[in-house]
Amino acid sequence: MSAQGDQPVLVTTAPVSPAEERRRRERRYLITMGVRVVAFVLAVFLLTGWIRVVAIVLALVLPWVAVIVANAGPMRQPPERPSLFGGEKRRELT
Repeated sequence: MSAQGDQPVLVTTAPVSPAEERRRRERRYLITMGVRVVAFVLAVFLLTGWIRVVAIVLALVLPWVAVIVANAGPMRQPPERPSLFGGEKRRELT
């Protein structure tokens, strides 16, 4: 008898592989840092007034946000028992 009882484990309930999860976090980090570079370049060369201040604040805050988001990892969900029967409860004979 398996650890899940007599029901088969569904492939759709398998978690994302660690390599795929790391690639997602790296992609989010790179996108955030790309936005930071654009904000910094715009603040230095093109923008004036209060828009320049907003771009500078973004350029200063986004590295911190990028690191926090990249290191956060995946959201853990409580383990649930997979079922092929759409969540119906199985009754046992007594």
